[in-house]
Amino acid sequence: MNFTLKSSLRNLRSKPVYSLITFVGFTFGITSGLLIYLWVVNELSYDKFHMDYERVYRVLTLSKQGDEIVKSSGSYRPLPATLKKDYPQIEYATYLYSSSEDSPLQKEEGGEKIEARESWVTNDFFFIFNGFPFVEGNAFDAIENASGIILSETVAQKLFGNEPALGKTIIIDKYGKQMYTVTGVMRFPKNSHIDIGFILPEVNSTVEGYSNHWGDKSFNRVYVKLREDAVIDDSFLSQITNHLSRYSNKTDKLLFQPLSDIHLHSDYEPNRFDKNISSYKYVWIFSGLALLIILMASLNFSILSVARASERSTEIGVKKVNGAGRFHIIRQFMGESFVHTFAAMLVALLVLWLILPWFNNFAGKEIAFRFSFRLIRNLLLISLFTGFVAGLYPSFYLASLNPSGIFRGGSISGSRTPFIRLLVTVQFCIAIVFIVATSIFVKQMNYVRTKDLGLTHENMVVVPTGLWYGNQSFKQELMRNPNVLGVTASVYAPVDFGWTTSLPLTSLGRTDSLNASLFWADEDFAKTYELEMVKGEFLKMTGNDYWKENEKANESRKEGKSYAISIPIVINQKAEKVLGFEDPVGQRIGNNVIVGVVKDFHYRTLHQPIGPLVITNDPQAIQTMNIRIAPNNKAETLKYIRDVYQKYTDNRGFSYQFFDDMMDEKYKEETQLKNITTAFSLLAIVISVLGILGMAYFSIDRRNKEIGIRKVNGAKVSEILTMLNKDFIKWVIVAFILATPIAFFAMNKWLENFAYKTSLSWWVFALAGAMALGIALLTVSWQSWRAATRNPVESLRYE
Repeated sequence: MNFTLKSSLRNLRSKPVYSLITFVGFTFGITSGLLIYLWVVNELSYDKFHMDYERVYRVLTLSKQGDEIVKSSGSYRPLPATLKKDYPQIEYATYLYSSSEDSPLQKEEGGEKIEARESWVTNDFFFIFNGFPFVEGNAFDAIENASGIILSETVAQKLFGNEPALGKTIIIDKYGKQMYTVTGVMRFPKNSHIDIGFILPEVNSTVEGYSNHWGDKSFNRVYVKLREDAVIDDSFLSQITNHLSRYSNKTDKLLFQPLSDIHLHSDYEPNRFDKNISSYKYVWIFSGLALLIILMASLNFSILSVARASERSTEIGVKKVNGAGRFHIIRQFMGESFVHTFAAMLVALLVLWLILPWFNNFAGKEIAFRFSFRLIRNLLLISLFTGFVAGLYPSFYLASLNPSGIFRGGSISGSRTPFIRLLVTVQFCIAIVFIVATSIFVKQMNYVRTKDLGLTHENMVVVPTGLWYGNQSFKQELMRNPNVLGVTASVYAPVDFGWTTSLPLTSLGRTDSLNASLFWADEDFAKTYELEMVKGEFLKMTGNDYWKENEKANESRKEGKSYAISIPIVINQKAEKVLGFEDPVGQRIGNNVIVGVVKDFHYRTLHQPIGPLVITNDPQAIQTMNIRIAPNNKAETLKYIRDVYQKYTDNRGFSYQFFDDMMDEKYKEETQLKNITTAFSLLAIVISVLGILGMAYFSIDRRNKEIGIRKVNGAKVSEILTMLNKDFIKWVIVAFILATPIAFFAMNKWLENFAYKTSLSWWVFALAGAMALGIALLTVSWQSWRAATRNPVESLRYE
């Protein structure tokens, strides 16, 4: 080992250019591999910090929508109680019900208000999700107080700063002022799919009446924890599947999803309150990137080691003449490879420690770098793998050299060595795949930003108000400003809406139902968002008309008469197609009458196809103001909106978002993926450049005498440049041919994440090939120009 270390240090000093190229390549490669390794470990850690997480499942529902089976994370509030009652295999069961809008909180009368999402849970929640630590208080005391409130650590810090929150009073001013006592503060780690602002116990009066309600499931999620000795057989699973039909008229089927699968293996539209939902495809993609980058760095070492074979041939010959065997030579060069790798690993750890904060910000992660037995073990495995791959071929190749051939002279290696050509080709193949991947990521994100969504969203300001009944006067005052071009109230902005409902079609003499997204909006929604009506007209019923219709029904009921409520609805073209009407205008679905058909528009992200949509007006469900403003004087207009807002509501702070910013947030993960891949693509190109630079350096250095003779015989500089560059051009062309189908397949699989996507244009692949060729020519031509313009006397002076 000592001899190998000395030999490595001697070679490092004797060839500083070679040493720098290999060491920098190794360091870049290993640093990248470690970054991606930490990212992958973080991705695989989601929701696994809970004790016995393997026994925890989320209950999914399967419902029929036309000819489709739709999987959803939404489930029904009474499910936990009925599941525990009927199945002894289930130890704990809870629902997690989140409110449709944030609630205003303050710590004292007149104190600063913040807004946070409220949730209700059963006591079993704390036994299932035991990995959420209590920063203050404990689960047993927190759930006993009916007037208690459990804050997330984030909300507690906003309200109380660094002061203790336990035992203090919180005022929630949503449906009138309500007082609560803080009974606990919980921390919700980033590597969880659950994100809660504050928790109210199940016994709280605002939700107690709904505990047996089999109605809407959009805001509710159900989780169960099985007993340690539970047997999950076909009989149990079949009973679970049809469980709903025993307690309700619901035809949904039930399915269990392991808790640890939610982050990466959710093959359905995420719940609107789920956070950090990703895809296992990204883990495979980034694991592949790490492997490819480390492979490229290892190939650099192999290429340059073989290229230097002629320079170290005398050393090998002398050792063989003095009795060194083949194994001794292999051990020496493998040892040198491991020395290089471990040295690069140490430097890479330092670089990683320095750039990790930047990477976390860049990737939107909270990755911690802490030494542990597992980390050290994996670092050693990465080092051994890299060193083995890098040193394998050079060691066996150099050990196979014949001493008699060495001392007779002649070239024993060079740019024409078939294996070196293969290694360089593989490097460029990897680089081209990286370039194509980055180009497709950028192209898809540009497609997402520029695709016509079927609605006008530029300069649209979205303001959550919670006003409900005060919307009309609020709207009218806003419209007095000439810079306010349109105002409409809706349940949410049509960015990523997924509140689904099932409308029975019995009034049409049918036994099936229309499963559709239900969207509440006022009569100005189509005008403000400039939606196109293809049949009929948009909603004309205002909030007052809605209540008059319900009052008529109530009066008729008191008089013993029947009255058919007629609530107008507008459907989209997809719903029209599912219903199968030639002209649906005037058709009645229960209490709803279809008054118009709107052209399909995207009310969800482009990950999801446009589904059936029903738009209606309900003043109790409308709580968001959508305000289209002029592009000039935005700051003044926003100030005007804030001033009007504060006149109409004093129980919550003013907040707003632009529609386009909300859309960008929905594609945050893809944007981060694009950024990371771009960074690693540049790194792959740098490593390729280092490899071809080193290869060109030694290849041209061995042909100095040939170049000198050609120049003496009248060869032009351009002819020598062509001669030296043509081999590298051939390698790039071969690499392009190999990389194109690989990149096409990989990018086609990634684009499957989107229902609406860009095309895999031929010019993207052509651009990648041209870039690779340009990089190769620039890198080689620099060395070639130096060799071609050198005085031939310098090359031939010793001949």
